[in-house]
Amino acid sequence: MLSFDEAQAIFANAAEPVRETETLWLGLATGRVLASDLVAVTDTPSADRSAMDGYAVRCEDWQGGACLPVQQVVYAGTRPQALRPAPAIRIYTGAVIPAGADAVVAQEDAEENFRGVTCNRTPLVGQHIRRQGEDVRRGEMLLPAGTLIEAGHIAALASQGLVHVPVCRLVEIAILTSGDEVAANDEPHDVYQVHDVNGPMLESLVQSMGAVVRCHRHVRDDERVLHHALRELAGHADLVLVTGGASVGQRDLVAAALASAGGELLCRGVNMRPGKPVTIGRLRGKPVVCLPGNPAAAYTTFALLVTPLLRRLQGRTRLFPPVSRVRAALAGGRVPPCDAFWRVGEVGYSGDPGSQEGLVHVAAQQGAAAVSALGQASGFVRVGPQNAGQLHHVSLPYYDLHRWLG
Repeated sequence: MLSFDEAQAIFANAAEPVRETETLWLGLATGRVLASDLVAVTDTPSADRSAMDGYAVRCEDWQGGACLPVQQVVYAGTRPQALRPAPAIRIYTGAVIPAGADAVVAQEDAEENFRGVTCNRTPLVGQHIRRQGEDVRRGEMLLPAGTLIEAGHIAALASQGLVHVPVCRLVEIAILTSGDEVAANDEPHDVYQVHDVNGPMLESLVQSMGAVVRCHRHVRDDERVLHHALRELAGHADLVLVTGGASVGQRDLVAAALASAGGELLCRGVNMRPGKPVTIGRLRGKPVVCLPGNPAAAYTTFALLVTPLLRRLQGRTRLFPPVSRVRAALAGGRVPPCDAFWRVGEVGYSGDPGSQEGLVHVAAQQGAAAVSALGQASGFVRVGPQNAGQLHHVSLPYYDLHRWLG
């Protein structure tokens, strides 16, 4: 059985990025993936500009408390006159520096009266001036392809005067829930049945990743029905997510249905908890992931194994968010003989001023079917056999869900 790290690499490389692109208005591009490199077409700032409200001056004109007449008032967006010898120009933040001026005196360092303006301290050449191109030079790489566009990127693109931006097409996901025991949530169900938890949960997780759900279907435990559903969905979506039927029981039929439909298995089972039965294969060139039927296991394997695959499909350049470290108390020191991913609450202060690691509390409910603690989890800590016998403030790898599910 593959280790978690081996499986994560297989999942991340199970598909090629979606190639289709579209062009969006810049204001609608947040959360989308940039489809091509964008190079700066102009300097930013586009000219020397004032960084302060004050007076644009020529430093050599300030000799021994000189009083300079004010030639003009220049606001941001106003075309300045060239600075004549001896006068000053009243200037405001963002306005273009007049030709001939080589410094700006901040208004708090100057005094103006009917005769002109005097300076309380000798100005230095270049002070309070934002130089042309000091932020971005024309021809520099602005954003590389594969960038997940955020508000800060929008600001950088808008500063170049861009109105539209090329982005990758949204990845389309098909969700297939399975199991005779699963009842639709809007229908009466008997005590031997369960509500469909995984379907709505996966729809939410897919949307949190910036992908779209093309369809959501439920099928009973029947290999022939699964066979036809898998073939159909693989023809209409970029990724098929199946829940239930991943293990090796009599009614765990997904692997057999995938094989009979002409698919190939890439990984069946991972040495991790929860989520050991998770399986990935390919059908009609599309990745098919079978998540465990237990909701907490499905949630965990989606967050840690499916999200790198989704990022690759989306064309992102960074597939794996950083893994930090935190300290946790392992009650009783009981750890499984494999990599276990335990849900934890919010990261708090460890109490150690010399430590960079926060402190987390392990959730009491860690069962694969437990759903009550999912909404309170901030992330997972990774625990393994090497942690046996360690009880208090153990340093552990921490997978932050805010990063992994975005």
